[in-house]
Amino acid sequence: MNKINRMYVLSFLFSLHIALSAYINSTFLLKIISEKYVGILFTISSLVTLLLLSKSVNLLKHFGNRKFILWSLIVNMISLVGMIVSKDPYVIGTSFVTLTATNTLIIFSIDIFIEHFGDPKTIGKIRGLYLTVINVAWMLCPLITAFLIEKEGGYISIYILSFIATIVMTIGLFFSIRTFNDKQYIKTPFMATYNYLKTNHHMLAITMINFILQFFFALMVVYTSIYLHNHIGLGWDDIGVIFTIMLTPFIIFGLPIGILIDKYHFKKRTLLYIGIIIMSVATFSMSFITTDSIALWALVLFMTRMGASITETTSEVYFFTHIKEEDTYLLSVFRDMTPVAYIFAPLIGTVILLFLPLKFIFAILGIIILSALYYIPKLRHNHSPIDESLEIQTL
Repeated sequence: MNKINRMYVLSFLFSLHIALSAYINSTFLLKIISEKYVGILFTISSLVTLLLLSKSVNLLKHFGNRKFILWSLIVNMISLVGMIVSKDPYVIGTSFVTLTATNTLIIFSIDIFIEHFGDPKTIGKIRGLYLTVINVAWMLCPLITAFLIEKEGGYISIYILSFIATIVMTIGLFFSIRTFNDKQYIKTPFMATYNYLKTNHHMLAITMINFILQFFFALMVVYTSIYLHNHIGLGWDDIGVIFTIMLTPFIIFGLPIGILIDKYHFKKRTLLYIGIIIMSVATFSMSFITTDSIALWALVLFMTRMGASITETTSEVYFFTHIKEEDTYLLSVFRDMTPVAYIFAPLIGTVILLFLPLKFIFAILGIIILSALYYIPKLRHNHSPIDESLEIQTL
């Protein structure tokens, strides 16, 4: 098995670890914090993540990507142990924060390996296949999660399985990257990076589209399971079925979208328009569905992720077409959008809940998603990788 394929397998294992607990973290945390304020803990986690990402280039220059990811995995596993064995609210809260932060750091590090081992001439296929592989894990996990909650000891059993997946991934990674050689990681002042993005409007635009997409994911991850379980009245077995169907678009559309862009030069702007509109309309409609019909909820949530899948794959292909492996400062900013979204989305969700019922979060989110339409016309029309020199003053 070549190295890029190994990275796909390892990415699958780590995505399995993240996905197993992603949609139950918020309900698990209700044991230490109330529903109205659970978003605050997500915000704290994201602030810590953002701080660490801001230091990522320094850490990469000091440790190299190999040691960086291995140390992150060790901390990640220690955090899982805290979630599994402790009943102390402060230990659970701290473990959740470090778990969330290291998840993002590890994904950031994997991006560098994928960029290193992949062929730059087939970025669409590489990113499409990568997203498909990790989303297979996301699709499998809701049913596994529902079964474990209902039959095999509840939330703790989920974190135990996540721990096992992480151990296997760490062992496989250790032997897969022994010969990896780091390129020179570029460290840039914040203002230099900001000025670059301000000058290169297309890169700022794709970064903002990514932020809006991550904002969507953040609110949906925090509040969808709470809404379906505590307000609509669905059991975890039903939610597991719904979430599995919900996540199938990431399997169906990821790789085909990448091939459409690579082989048939399908316009990325057009794909983004389609994805954003589908995602917005479907999300908005969630506020007005009061039935506990599994079929209807599965259909609506399927449509939200259909739009998200098209948007995610297209934006990832566009971004990685315009950077090189050593451009970690741009990759860092792009990946910063996940913790930044998880800072603002739960805070906004908390404010909404102070004045409105939880269901209206989805209508407001649907409207917010439409703001991405402003940025799409700023993207370039090119369909092939650009070998451009990024004129940023480095340190």
